[in-house]
Amino acid sequence: MNTKRQKTRTKKENTQSTSRKRRKRTPEERRKHQIGLLIQGIFLGLCICLLCFSLYKLGSIFFEYQSGEKEYADLRQYLLEEPTSPEDVVLASADGENAEGEEAGNPSLPMTRVDLPSLQEINTDAIGWIEIGGTSISYPMLYTTDNSYYLTHTFSKEKNKSGAIFVEAANKADFSDMHTIVYGHNMKDGSMFAGLKNYSKASYFEAHPYIYVDLSDGSHCYQIFSCHEANTSDVTYTVGFKADETYQTFLDSLKDASLYDTGVEVSQTEQVITLSTCTKSGTKRFVVHAKKVY
Repeated sequence: MNTKRQKTRTKKENTQSTSRKRRKRTPEERRKHQIGLLIQGIFLGLCICLLCFSLYKLGSIFFEYQSGEKEYADLRQYLLEEPTSPEDVVLASADGENAEGEEAGNPSLPMTRVDLPSLQEINTDAIGWIEIGGTSISYPMLYTTDNSYYLTHTFSKEKNKSGAIFVEAANKADFSDMHTIVYGHNMKDGSMFAGLKNYSKASYFEAHPYIYVDLSDGSHCYQIFSCHEANTSDVTYTVGFKADETYQTFLDSLKDASLYDTGVEVSQTEQVITLSTCTKSGTKRFVVHAKKVY
């Protein structure tokens, strides 16, 4: 019995001794092992730093988006009334006589729909408001001689990737040109002009066919007649037209480029606007063209 126990103890001690011998490393092996641990530590540290940096950047972007949208949400307090649809204008025109007893050829429109003087107290570059009913597009518009400034600054001139909605510098600020271009970012959170891409579907156009623009002279309505993608060098970005055949050719090219037939005709006597934003790829622009109704 004792012999058996002794053999078992001896075997156990031999196993432990062998194990200790196996764990023992040469100086070279220990050096390589330490270098390996150091490399693993550096790699792990870099991964942690990269993760922290990524979280910081995501947090910064989210904060910028939130900050920009809050600013514009606060500015919507200066919208005093809902826009008047062309259908309501027609009904108002058919009501009969106006206050002077004359036939009502021009309906009474909400000429003070936006408190523009208050907006201009915040930013003297403010020229009005643009809105597409039933969508998230409802923003103040700005005008300056530098097309790049409001790409990176909000209405309050704070630096922000959201930027602002602004009118092409080569245009007149009062929208008196035959063709006026309005720019806005395609933000990932759906803000600014991101909603324009929804016009790639005819059903969306049918549900939201009008663009409302409010300026110092009152409210105006534009009816969409074409929606499509365009290169930055496209004829779409041409301004300075006169009401002539050249302008008609230009309008025909916009209509022909449309992703679908809107059924809306446009002639050389009509003023038009173009809303432009980047596409997801960033190599092209998505544009929406509309003619002035009132």
